[in-house]
Amino acid sequence: MKTHILVFLCALTLGGISSVKAQTSSPERVIWDARPIPVHVQRNHERIVHFPDEIRYWLPDSLQSKVSILAANGVLYIRALESFPPTRMRVQGLNDQQIFLLDVMANDVASVNQELIVMTEQSVINQTDTQSSDSRTQDWRVRLTRYAAQALYAPERLLSGDKEIRRVPLDIHQAIPLVRTGVIEALPIASWRGGGLTVTAIKLRNLQPHSLSLIFETANDNQTIDLSRLIRGDWLTMTVQHSFLGQGNQSEDTTTLYLVSEHPFIESLGFPVNVPVVGEETNNG
Repeated sequence: MKTHILVFLCALTLGGISSVKAQTSSPERVIWDARPIPVHVQRNHERIVHFPDEIRYWLPDSLQSKVSILAANGVLYIRALESFPPTRMRVQGLNDQQIFLLDVMANDVASVNQELIVMTEQSVINQTDTQSSDSRTQDWRVRLTRYAAQALYAPERLLSGDKEIRRVPLDIHQAIPLVRTGVIEALPIASWRGGGLTVTAIKLRNLQPHSLSLIFETANDNQTIDLSRLIRGDWLTMTVQHSFLGQGNQSEDTTTLYLVSEHPFIESLGFPVNVPVVGEETNNG
């Protein structure tokens, strides 16, 4: 029996991938893509946010008495003194003047990770260039996920081809029941194959009137989704573009999931889907 390996890929892709290992001690990573970054802080606890540069910050008046913040060596230390709803604050890199927007909120729910690492596209490229893989298989999992994210989201100037990766037909054009419970709609977007593995990009959309957090460990409330338990199919790795879905029918209610498998996507699903017969005529208008 094949062992399922559920792992985040440590932010090696572009376009806002949020990645953490399954262990709660590993930091969460997110790549700045111009969308405000959700930062959840447990009340009376400290959340550590790393940036790729020395920083300064601006704290809204409404948070002045609710948080204690210290910035040092490119790290923001945020301690919540009381609960408060999502509130936007601004952080700026001192060298490149990059502006980051954080939507900080606090309540009594424990944060998934104590540390959050914010990266830019350039810092990811620099990190990737200096890293080596533990094995060829692991390298292809990272390589395929990175390629898919770049193909979908990276600016054209950062796109680079890979002769060993090719796009493969997906033959699915409707939402599928990929995520159990029915609270998230899953729509396959595209698949690529390389190194004997397949990566498939899936658009996830929140169907609930409240926001959802996406994690890869046991969830304790109805606003947190344990993808490792609820996703159907046989996958080597799962990676999400963002670990947060805004409430349904809002601008931030979607993200992208990347699934790496040994076999083509349809074979790895483990349940039947309606696929058009090859050669069947369809009326596309």
